[in-house]
Amino acid sequence: MNLTSNVASKLADVQYDVCVVGAGPSGSAVAYFLAKGGLRVALLDKFDFPRDKTCGDGLTPRAIKMLDAMGILPQIEETAFNCPNLKIRYSDELSFYLDLDHLNGLPNYILTVPRFQLDDVLRKHAVSAGAEFIPRAKVETIRRAHDRRVQIEMANGHTIECVLAVLATGANTNLQQRIGLLNKTPPVNLAARAYFENIDGLEQSITLFFDGVELPGYGWVFPTGERTANVGCGVFFESHAAQTSRLRSLIEEHPLLQRLLRNARQVTPIKGYPLLTNFSPSSSGSESILVVGEAVGLVNPVTGEGIDYALESAQLAASTILNEWHGGILSTATQKKYRAALRERFQLQLMASHLLQKMYFRDEVWHTLLKSASQKPSLRNTMMELCFGIGNPFKAFSPKTLMEIFLP
Repeated sequence: MNLTSNVASKLADVQYDVCVVGAGPSGSAVAYFLAKGGLRVALLDKFDFPRDKTCGDGLTPRAIKMLDAMGILPQIEETAFNCPNLKIRYSDELSFYLDLDHLNGLPNYILTVPRFQLDDVLRKHAVSAGAEFIPRAKVETIRRAHDRRVQIEMANGHTIECVLAVLATGANTNLQQRIGLLNKTPPVNLAARAYFENIDGLEQSITLFFDGVELPGYGWVFPTGERTANVGCGVFFESHAAQTSRLRSLIEEHPLLQRLLRNARQVTPIKGYPLLTNFSPSSSGSESILVVGEAVGLVNPVTGEGIDYALESAQLAASTILNEWHGGILSTATQKKYRAALRERFQLQLMASHLLQKMYFRDEVWHTLLKSASQKPSLRNTMMELCFGIGNPFKAFSPKTLMEIFLP
């Protein structure tokens, strides 16, 4: 559906229950859950689909579990590439594999699928549940009307009314600042990636390398096929280091990439992208607006991963809305309950991740940790649990973990 003149009259008559702004993973997921729950949902995006989205393209076991719960995993797996383990590299001499078999019932593999494909599958899934997709709908502002309804005004002059708006706008915080949900631009993390094909010697593993990159951060090789991969790097704290330039240098000089890419062909330009890791439940919206996914800072500050958090926060938001929905009226407690749900699900884990980043991601400490992990299976299992948000997030600072790292 396009916002053309012959549609404007239709929109003037339609009253949506919820309008979701942004059709990435969090937006499409919340639209799916709400439409499945019986609400009238409009899913807005400033682009038509399919559209590209710069990302690392990895789906963690938590994200895979969410996709399975949404009934969409078999369709994703048709085009995704399955990686049964992680390879950690500090140098040619220090590298090892992390098994995915000890994740407390989570899937024991990682999928890679380009966002060009993933996001469109999720969007179509929302539409199949009953959501109405409206492309090329750039939202200028959101206002609360006198009758407690929400007015969403777009750049082309059209207005949509609803009871509640959900913002799923990712790292682009311009709209949040315009409507007063943020006072200033939050600090951003930077990453970059490019796609390659005809790669020789590509393993069926997610490879993370730490030599030649700025800590806290890493470089990566995420296979997207038998001989194709997403190659990138990122630094996960507020930094002005241009990751596009860093990645270009890595491609030209890094020993691992030199071996892998010697006969490969780069099929896309290097593209950079920001990441928000400034999660705070207090920035999750207002009485008439909920904020989900990366727009509320839900990105892991250690791994830079955000798709699992996007899907999980969408489920939390939809569950809260449906529980507080009574005959077309939304309880005034909705925002408070959503904020509490976010805090319970994510705050301790992400707080511990920030502390872990500051404590361990320093050259000598990180080298010591990886050297110890290469020799101790229990420490490797702890690393996996912390990476994927399993168990007690403060296990990273327990006496047992510290002894495993720093004692012979």
